[in-house]
Formats: sequence, structure tokens, C-alpha cells
Amino acid sequence: MSTGLLSKRNRSSNGSTEISHLAPPDTPCKRPAQPQFSATSPSFKPSISTLSGSSGDVEEIFDLGGSNAEYEMPPTPTKAFSSAHSDSLQNRSVPQAWTIPSTTPVDSQFPSVSPTAGSLLDLKTPTTPAKPIIGYFDPSLTPSSSLDTFLLNKFRDVSSIGTGEFSAVYLVTERDNPHNKYAVKRTKAPLAGQKSLDRRLEEVAILKDLCSRTEDNDREYIINYMDSWEFQGHLYIMTEYCENGNLDVFLAEYGSLSKLDEWRVWKILVEIAFGLRFIHDAGYIHLDLKPANVFITFEGSLKIGDFGMATKLPVTKGIEREGDREYIAPEVLALQEYSKPADIFSFGLVMLEIAANIVLPDNGAPWHKLRSGDLSDAGRLSSSSGDLKNMNKADGTKVPPWAPDFMLDETGALDKFVKWMLKPTPSERPTIHDILQTEEARTVESRRRSGAIIFEGEYGPEPESDLQKAGKDASMLDQDEDWRMEL
Repeated sequence: MSTGLLSKRNRSSNGSTEISHLAPPDTPCKRPAQPQFSATSPSFKPSISTLSGSSGDVEEIFDLGGSNAEYEMPPTPTKAFSSAHSDSLQNRSVPQAWTIPSTTPVDSQFPSVSPTAGSLLDLKTPTTPAKPIIGYFDPSLTPSSSLDTFLLNKFRDVSSIGTGEFSAVYLVTERDNPHNKYAVKRTKAPLAGQKSLDRRLEEVAILKDLCSRTEDNDREYIINYMDSWEFQGHLYIMTEYCENGNLDVFLAEYGSLSKLDEWRVWKILVEIAFGLRFIHDAGYIHLDLKPANVFITFEGSLKIGDFGMATKLPVTKGIEREGDREYIAPEVLALQEYSKPADIFSFGLVMLEIAANIVLPDNGAPWHKLRSGDLSDAGRLSSSSGDLKNMNKADGTKVPPWAPDFMLDETGALDKFVKWMLKPTPSERPTIHDILQTEEARTVESRRRSGAIIFEGEYGPEPESDLQKAGKDASMLDQDEDWRMEL
């Protein structure tokens, strides 16, 4: 089906239609995670292992292995094909609920980083490096350099893993413990005065506050802050290092071969929603939610990171916080209205991109249509097209009787969900609590057994019976009793 939005299928991460390899493109915060495609099930896969998508998509297993390596940050895939959008629907009449400027806002001042909570360091007294570098200008801190002498003296191993317009990102290893690796983000240019420093320190303050809320279970879906310091006018922020990169790279690589199965789409939705609920309940808004700012742990779970655009509620009058144009809410551009619904709109666009396997436009008629509530260019998001409970699939397999009802709904539960989040009027969008209280979200959370990007079958794992649950509970009690006897 031809639409006004470009598909990621059969496209490499640099925007070409030729796929030369299956290895992930360069990305920060990762050891190489190579998707492997197989018709057989790995050991962690659930019992339903032979189901294949009705669309003929390839069944896939995402390999979480690999060794550490240096990477440069790639261009964001969503921007690689933007020039084609302006011509695809230029003759259409587009309803617009907002008057939105055509100029592209300034991108996030920090690039995507992939950074485990730790001690808080006084920003005014940074740790002294092993070999002090004082009294001269350090050429390693120039924007053109990929090295950082300060980090080389402070840590055992230092490698550049990403760079953006305003910041560089490094993978560092502790001198005393080579198993402890972190991501350090450093401003490229020295900060111009106290006002500029205060603006950058907002991200540090937000990360510190969020990571101090250890009593909340949703805390695990936020990147961990470790430390921060200032040196020669540059701000350094050290955070958790996520071994498997970011969601943007995963989607670009997998999407070039096949559309992601719907069960994983729902799992991704639920895990991002947990992270966003934690942020909103803490009194903040992210304002730059996109796949490049969602990081993947070794276990395949997701964490929201990069709080360079985030701010505390209520928002201070006169601030300007505009993330990537592809994901920005209409009211942010038109009215400079910053609120929780703006995050929900960005969240909805992330889910649209994932479910439809498309490249989001950054301008033109398709861009305006998405912000007017018209999602027709994206096509159908839900994988089902009718009542499949008693139907056999093309390969002879039958839809399992325990398949979630919402995944068999001919009206398309996923389509309705995304359209709900992308309402043009902010007050008509759901809150993050509304999303997580739906039957769909609760069902996914109760049944899933692995991280969001791990394949668990086309309809997810078979629900555990009451007998199985009782057996697990009894086993845990026996283990507890054995432990007490040993004492």
C-alpha cells in the first residue's frame, strides 16, 4: 500500500534501499548488538515458537551479545529521508487545528547517550584527575577532538561512542574495577557564563531527584545518574551505560527487514509508559521523547534517558524547550504550551513509528496531517483484520485460544490506542495513568516474561495456569525454608 509516509522496510540505516549487512549501524552507548533472524526458537522463547506473521514477516531473535566497541553516533534515521515527504502530498488539502511555524526548531542541545544510581558529587569540587591539568588550555576539549585528556587521566579506558552538535559522549571504565563501565556526556564548547551553566545543570538536578526516588518500582525504567562535574568550563554528566544501544537503532535495523510483531509493540508501549509515569508522577515532563532517547539494557528492557529538554512542573514562564520536530506536539510549536499532554503526543508518535514501521516526516503535508488527527497515511497498525479465533493461518497453524482478545479485535485496538494519544487537542489525550489502566496494558504486563524487545511469540507467552502459579509459590517457600535451615 502506497502512503505519504516512507516505510523503513528494505532501507538501510543511512536511508538507502540497499541492505549490505545485518550489523547495527554506529551508535553510542552500546556493545554491538546484532539482530539474528531465525525460524527456530532460542531457549528463552515461550512454547508457541512456530507462529509466523500473516504478512509474511520474518520471525526474529534479537541477540544481546557482543563485545564492546567504539562507535560514532549515526544520523537519526527519521531525518535521513525527510526530503521526500514534501512532494508526496503537496496537492492535498490538509485540515490544521494549529498555526505552526514552518521553521525547524533547534534540536536538543545534548545528543542521545546511553548511559546504575550512585553517589552525588558536589559540582563545585570535581574529582581531581590522576595527573592534574591546570594552567593551560587543553586541546582535547575542542569540538574537533575525539579525545579528552581529563577523562583519560581519571578513568582506565576511554573511547568516543557518540557526538552531536553540542556534546560528545564517551564510554569510560573505572580504574579500580574494569567491570564498571559508564557513559559520560561532555559539552563540546565551554559554557558561556553562569546562566548557561545553570541551564545545563537543570538536567543534573532532574536526574539526581529522579534517581533518589528508589521506593518507586517504575524507577527501573529511567536511566541511572552516577556523577557530574565541571572542568575548564565544560560540564560532564556520567550515567549508566546501556549495553544494547538505543531503540532508534534497533527499530532501524529490524524495520529494514520486517515489521515488528504486535506483541512486542505492546510491550514497548508498556515499558515506555512505566518510565513516563515515573517522570510525570515526580513532577517533571521530558519534552524530548523519541526512540533515540530510549535505551536498551542487556536484558532487553527499556530506559528513558537524555533529560536535556526536561523541566519541572509547573513550567516557568518564558522557557523554550523544543525537541526534535518529528516528535513535537503541535501546541508546543504553536503556543509554547509545555505540559504532560505534550509528552503523550510524542509518545503516540513513537508508537506510530514503531507499529507502522515508517519514517516520521519532519515537514510538509504529512507532518501537518499527523498533527491534525489524520493518521490515514500510516495504514493499519493492528496485525489482525477480523475474528481470527477459529481461523487457521496460511502455514496451517491455528491462532492459540489464549491469544489476547484485543489482538484479535477487527476494529484494531492498537490503532485506537495511538489515535487516542495523538488527539490534536491536549485535553482530549489520555494521561499516562489512563494508558496503563487499560485492559490492554494490564494484560501485557501480567503476561510478559521478558524485556520489551525480546520475541515471545506472535501473541505473547501462554498465560500461566493457577496450578502453575501455585507451584511457583510453593517452590519459593521451599527455597526460603531451606535457606533458613542452613542458617
